[in-house]
This record gives sequence, structure tokens and C-alpha cells, in this order.
Amino acid sequence: MSTSPRCIGIDGCPAGWVAAHANGVTVAERLADLLNTLGVVAGQDIVAIDMPIGLMDTGTRVCDHAARAALGSARRNSVFWTATRPAVWADASHLSLREGHAQASEINRRHGAGGVSAQAYNLFPKIREVEALLLDQPALQASVYEVHPELAFAAWQAEARGISPNGLAPMAHAKKSGLGAYDRLALIFDRYGREAFEATRAAYRQGAVADDDIADAYGARYSAERVAAGCHVTLPDPPPLDAAGLPVRICY
Repeated sequence: MSTSPRCIGIDGCPAGWVAAHANGVTVAERLADLLNTLGVVAGQDIVAIDMPIGLMDTGTRVCDHAARAALGSARRNSVFWTATRPAVWADASHLSLREGHAQASEINRRHGAGGVSAQAYNLFPKIREVEALLLDQPALQASVYEVHPELAFAAWQAEARGISPNGLAPMAHAKKSGLGAYDRLALIFDRYGREAFEATRAAYRQGAVADDDIADAYGARYSAERVAAGCHVTLPDPPPLDAAGLPVRICY
């Protein structure tokens, strides 16, 4: 039996989570169920996930600053500022969406990190889900890497253009634009084929799993393959550890 790592890329989506892997694309409501369905072997397989892992108690994450700088003016805003741990884990169960967002921003400002964007606030449940899983199953920490699809596609496009191994060629157009979607799908279809993407598109409505959710999962898979090959970049290197002992890093 082969012991080579399997490379899995995961992105969040309205239906839960979408994973791109060698056998196709898989969607599940819960991350733990997704990893179980895929038979992930902790400490062996590589799981690259587009979701913040590692939270600051105060201030902003160095890895977010580094990722924005690496992507330059065209794509830097695709990297949302990750909220602090007190904001992410604050109880908002008794609040409306608007009140919860306001509370998160107020807490985040008190901890030196400014207001929380709507996009960043919407990630809170999934950030908590990832952290809870990694702390409940600590063996997974050796397998799971935080990545960002825009860094993945920038490295991927650089490779396609023959730029140096750690070079970046950020995508020229936003992922939700026509040209942006075309450019990303061209890379995906050339490397992985189009059958799994099309099968997933036929099986799920856009409101559950959007085109860019699937594409970002493939971007994460590409980063997982770089991790497995030992040619990935870690921002920053070495990364700090957060209060839960998780690395605060983005890899590509």
C-alpha cells in the first residue's frame, strides 16, 4: 500500500465545505464529516484549507500583512483581516446578525485590530469549526495547513509562465469576474481536467456551491501539492503560535 500523502484542497461554501482531490470533488456540511468521508490519515495526508487557523489575542496577523504585500495592489484586498480571538469566540447567540457584527467590531477595536468587515464576520462559524476540530483531534495539526487561493493561483500562474519556483504572478482579474473565472478555470482544467468540476456544477446549485468555491478548492489543492513536494512558502517563516498552540501562518 502506498504511503505517499494525498493532497486535498478545501474551501468553505454555503453548503458547508467543498474539497478537491485526486478522486474528484466532495461536498459536506461539516468539516469533520468531510475529512472522515475522504479517509484523511492524520500526519500523512496534506489538507490545505482556505480558512484562518491561528488567531491573535491583540492586533492583526503578520501572515495577513505578508499575504497582502505578496499579492500587490491588484489582489491584496482578497485577503481579509482576520479578527482577534476574543472577537471570533465572543458569544453572539443571543444577538441578531447585525448586533453580532457590531459586537465583534467593538471587541476587535478594544483589542487593537480595528473593525471587522462583513466578509470576515461571516467566516467566524467556520473559523471556530476548524479550530475546534484541530484541538479535538490534535494529530490533524500535522496535516492541516492554512492557505489562500489568490496566493495559490499566483504561484500556479507563475509556474505556468516559467517564472522562478517561488515567484508569484497574481491574477489580473477578480475571481467573480468573467475574465477572472476564465483564467482560473484554464489553469484548473489544464492540470486536473474538467470532468470533476462539471460533475459538481451539475450536482449542486450555485447558491450552495458556487463556481469560485470549487475553483478555490482546486487552488488549495495546488498548494497542498506544493506542501507535499516541500517547495511551499510559509508566511511568516517561522510562524508564531497562538494561545491555542496553533501556527499563525499562510502557506502557498
